[in-house]
Amino acid sequence: MKRLALLVAALCITVCASAEVNPGFKFGIKAGLDYQANNFSSGIKNFDIHSNSGWFIGAMADLSWGNLGLRPELLYSHNSFVIDGADGRLRTNFVDVPVLLNYNLLGILNINAGPRFCIMDDAAGSTDGVKWQISAPTIGYAVGVEIAVWKLSFSARYNGAFNRTEVMGYTTGKNQQNNIQLGIGYYF
Repeated sequence: MKRLALLVAALCITVCASAEVNPGFKFGIKAGLDYQANNFSSGIKNFDIHSNSGWFIGAMADLSWGNLGLRPELLYSHNSFVIDGADGRLRTNFVDVPVLLNYNLLGILNINAGPRFCIMDDAAGSTDGVKWQISAPTIGYAVGVEIAVWKLSFSARYNGAFNRTEVMGYTTGKNQQNNIQLGIGYYF
């Protein structure tokens, strides 16, 4: 993770140092659908957590030098899951902070990728009358595309996790929190 952060910092410094124009800056808001593409399961207890659609809302910024740019965002997401094999439901609320490198193609199409930091604000539920909670932060990556028309942006992004997430006290190789986001944004 340290190598990735150093690579992102070096790339940003290189872009800034080599830029012959002043950077462009835009600030905006963003909202949309958040589909959790998870595959939670465990061999210890027979349960499955099925993905569900949620929502997200937040702020975004765009700092660009020609075709290259940096795109930090601050997003609040909410989702819930149905648990098969037990009478229960998992609810998640988290703050997602992606810091993406952006490359502009053809003036309207943007390709972006970079690290994301997910801070669990609240992830709790109950199963068969037993309450449990998840509070570990997740470090991962984000890859996506965006179409920018006028002051509007339409985006599709896949967010993946580098490390495994613990669910109900069990950690297996399949327990990674991944999601797909479809959003619309407005730049001021």
